[in-house]
Amino acid sequence: MSALPDRRTVLRAGLATAGTAALATAATTAAAGPAEARPFTLRPQDVSRWMTAYLKAWQTKDADGVVQLFTRDAIYQAVPGLPDQMFHGRQEIHDYWTSVTAPQAGMTYLQGTPLVNGNQADLEIWVYFQQPSETDGTLQWVTLIETNVLTFASPTLVSRNIEYNRILDGRVDPPAGWGRR
Repeated sequence: MSALPDRRTVLRAGLATAGTAALATAATTAAAGPAEARPFTLRPQDVSRWMTAYLKAWQTKDADGVVQLFTRDAIYQAVPGLPDQMFHGRQEIHDYWTSVTAPQAGMTYLQGTPLVNGNQADLEIWVYFQQPSETDGTLQWVTLIETNVLTFASPTLVSRNIEYNRILDGRVDPPAGWGRR
């Protein structure tokens, strides 16, 4: 039996063959509005800066701040494939963020090095926070390991965020070398 390719290899291949997605992104960008449709070159530091703002808004439960990181018509997929976990536009993203962050406390994070191709980026984050236990409601630590697949309409605005994640009980440290490319 052959070994499976590592996730980064799969992500790189997916971004390299994303021609159809690039056409859809171009259509989304063209419909985004004059300020959001200017040509730009996305750099890893733009992605890191965007993610830092996103994570700081998460820490402070600032749904108003987080929606300013997205285009007016952005799509946010918290769980790909589940219609009730897909949010369209800033108001739906705001409502989702308000509800999902409300019970959380003590959030801290690490972010990896972004992988950029055109106006798309993949970025791993490692997040710790407390949330109420399902059994007795006491706050329990969890670790969220997540990869965000982001489509940028400009260096500061995202038109699509797709999240792939896993939640673990307790505080679990990342493995050596995590997040580096």
